[in-house]
Amino acid sequence: MSSIVDCLRRLGYERLTELQKKAFKSIASEGKHVLIVAPTGSGKTEAAILPVFYRVRAGRVKPFAAIYVTPLRALNRDIERRIKSIASCFELSVAVRHGDTPGKARRNLYVNPPHVLITTPESFTYVLVNEKLWPYMSNVKYLIIDEFHEMIRSKRGLALLTILYLLREYYGFKPTVIALSATLSNPMEVSKLIPVDDIEILVDDSAKAVELKVAVPRGGSKGILGDERLESRLQYITRTVEAYGSIIVFTNTRSLAESLGSTLKAFVEKLGLDFEVAVHHGSLSRAHRERVEEGFKEGRIKLLVATSSMELGIDVGRVNYVIQYLSPRQSSRLIQRVGRSGHRLGGVSRGTVVSTGNTLHLLESLVLAREALKGRVEREDITPKPLDVLAYATAVLTVLNRSGVSKEDLFERLKKYTLYSSLNRDEYDRLVEYLKYTRVVREDSGILKQTRRTRLYIYETTMIPSTRDLVVVEASTGRRIGSLNEEYVVLNLKPDDIVVLAGESWRIIGVDEDEGRVYVERAAVDYSEAVIPHWEGESIPVEASTARMVGEVVDYIRENGRLPEDLEKLLETPVEIPLDAVRELSGAFEIYVDYVEDFNMVFININWGSKVNSFIRDLLILVLKQKYPLAGFEAYSSPYAIILRIKGYTPPLEILKVIEDTLRRIGEYTADPGMLKRVAREGQLFYWRVYQTAQRFSAVKPGETRVTKAMLEALGETVIGDEALKEVLVRDYDLESTLKLASMISTGEVSIKRRLYKQISKHHVEILGYIELPVKREIAALDRSQYLERLLERELTLVCLNCGYVKQGKVRELMEMNSYSCPRCHRATLTVVKGEGEEERILVDKLKRGEKLKAHEQRLREDLARRAIILFKFGRQALLAFAGRGVGTDEAVRILNNVSRGMDIVSEVYEREKEFLRVKKYIEKSSRV
Repeated sequence: MSSIVDCLRRLGYERLTELQKKAFKSIASEGKHVLIVAPTGSGKTEAAILPVFYRVRAGRVKPFAAIYVTPLRALNRDIERRIKSIASCFELSVAVRHGDTPGKARRNLYVNPPHVLITTPESFTYVLVNEKLWPYMSNVKYLIIDEFHEMIRSKRGLALLTILYLLREYYGFKPTVIALSATLSNPMEVSKLIPVDDIEILVDDSAKAVELKVAVPRGGSKGILGDERLESRLQYITRTVEAYGSIIVFTNTRSLAESLGSTLKAFVEKLGLDFEVAVHHGSLSRAHRERVEEGFKEGRIKLLVATSSMELGIDVGRVNYVIQYLSPRQSSRLIQRVGRSGHRLGGVSRGTVVSTGNTLHLLESLVLAREALKGRVEREDITPKPLDVLAYATAVLTVLNRSGVSKEDLFERLKKYTLYSSLNRDEYDRLVEYLKYTRVVREDSGILKQTRRTRLYIYETTMIPSTRDLVVVEASTGRRIGSLNEEYVVLNLKPDDIVVLAGESWRIIGVDEDEGRVYVERAAVDYSEAVIPHWEGESIPVEASTARMVGEVVDYIRENGRLPEDLEKLLETPVEIPLDAVRELSGAFEIYVDYVEDFNMVFININWGSKVNSFIRDLLILVLKQKYPLAGFEAYSSPYAIILRIKGYTPPLEILKVIEDTLRRIGEYTADPGMLKRVAREGQLFYWRVYQTAQRFSAVKPGETRVTKAMLEALGETVIGDEALKEVLVRDYDLESTLKLASMISTGEVSIKRRLYKQISKHHVEILGYIELPVKREIAALDRSQYLERLLERELTLVCLNCGYVKQGKVRELMEMNSYSCPRCHRATLTVVKGEGEEERILVDKLKRGEKLKAHEQRLREDLARRAIILFKFGRQALLAFAGRGVGTDEAVRILNNVSRGMDIVSEVYEREKEFLRVKKYIEKSSRV
């Protein structure tokens, strides 16, 4: 034992913390199952592995003695590095098995199995169904589940727990389970998901020192980016790097991480600052992520822009400071992220939330910072009786048991597990029928057995749905504007729709699914015409409790003319609150329903959070469409408002009355199962949930399956739709809080007030600013100079039909020619070809040899001859016309005829290119038929 202690001391472990002492006693001495709840950087990992390693060595347990499950492959690598040295003190071996593990390392698991296997939930399943590795599972005495708080929020975590339950029920698999978690709102409740008889909950009582501020940077210039507010935020970030050294900037989405990272790189370069900027998120390649992690650890990278991929404790060395870029939307996220700085025992976690100047953003950030400092976190959302998880677990069980599993017995056992206690017979039978229909299992006299497809289903199915991002490109300049999920585009957008991206309005020209691009042009429209991207799949919801606290702060400001003292203290520098706007915003106990005549829009200011407002939004659209079937309605919701756009005339006062009546009857609607189902299925998120759920049933494979609305509608009628509906009701709506709101409305505790406005008011601008709508109303659709530059940079080939002379080059180079007769034979037979012109050159060779042409070659010769005439007659203008995408001979003639009548050639080419982009996919489909 003394040699182990000496070894640990050499690694820097002088003494155990109080938490580690408690864990050692419970696990090593008493053999208890344990849930350890402690903040990041508190030594949770050591609290789990030290007693496990001690017992494994003392008991000489054979491999696999322990399995350590983490939610991320990157965490697997990190945990391996961290615990290998500790394991060596106990003379134990450690290995990793996950999706990125090389084949040689996987094969080595059979030959030389480790004492400790580190894996992900998916790879844990692959180990189970591997006939060579299955025998080692009988040796497992300890199972450690890392980042338990993250696991229970996801279907992959629920799949792991369900499979563990079935292993316990059918195979007596009863290792000591140790779950490690960040702060939980209700540890006792969520611990019931761990399939053990009894579990001890150990909570770290030692408060970690945290310094947390909220900043609204000001004072930037427009000299570099042309956006004073953005520049101010970037300056704040770069100055923080200069002050503290290595920092992580967290964003809530991958797209924001990419755009912020790219902007910061350019900003740092223009300022001539001497540090490197990098981006880290889960969609980047393993090699890239590892390079970034090592670069940050070694100090080469000082500024790391990241999403939740860096939230879960990957060791990247010393993090001196954390910036949360824009509101974290949940206090639990903020606690976890700021905890990455000072990530060591006794360290101080320091961080700042960088907010925009928008009042609602600022108040939300302040409220969440206050809650984080008090250690108060949101309730854990857990989807009950997940059918996609059960489908996967059933398939695994049939593979493990070759003789099959009794359908009746499986149902009865599932009912005893907390997660499936509410599963009813109809749901279970419908799921089994679907699995039989898709040949995942077969039924023989009440026994469920594997098929030839079962094992493939297990390997192909993922509990981590992905999406394909389509790049949004400005057609005239080729400039990337942003990205949209493919399913959002399929379900919500069509040509000529207006969408808001990057703070501006864009008109959809067309979608190229093969290129993965959405082509757009600038739109000269106002708020009332723009489609607000309401894609909520990736967004973190703001809970009703948080939004109501923001409402309470609004009430305080209205009464006192300033922020509450506890929030003022959190501001890094004083911020002036726009009192005239705040006085018009609703507080915690009223709902304002505003009609704005100029925009034909309704603003419902209601501070009840993302999920409650999502439900009310979908309910209102359903009710209004029933009442006014000939009118068009579109809606967007934020945690603080629902914005309705009305297309077509409807009496404003009548509309407001319908909205108010619906709000007053919201309890009645929420209590009606049939109405709930209609609202959810016809709402904005149902088919997105179908798409996600279909992946977890292996019915859709992103990148392989072309997403269509008809396909999603068909899947929505199956058990996939049943699970998607439940996810909308449980994860996207908050029906419990909605019923609370309904009760408060009925008792008069929450009032509803209608208001009419001719023009948009300052508080409406605050509401719109939260969702970052553009403020510009008139924009030129085409930037002529930029588009002309693109045309001039395109490549064309000139071929002489007489002598075969060839000249290739950019349009700007070809426009320098003095004339467009052939320089070699001087005849007017020089024609325009796009691309390399290989087919045309072969044709010219045949003409020179006097060979007979085939029918299609004759048609090509006639077309090329027409082009030669056009080029000789119109010269440089012809080159510009043919440079347009999709411009053939007939289109070029039309363009040049219009130019002869006084039209602008650049605009004419652009309009034709737009038309081509609209119909490109149909042209290509017909050509493939």
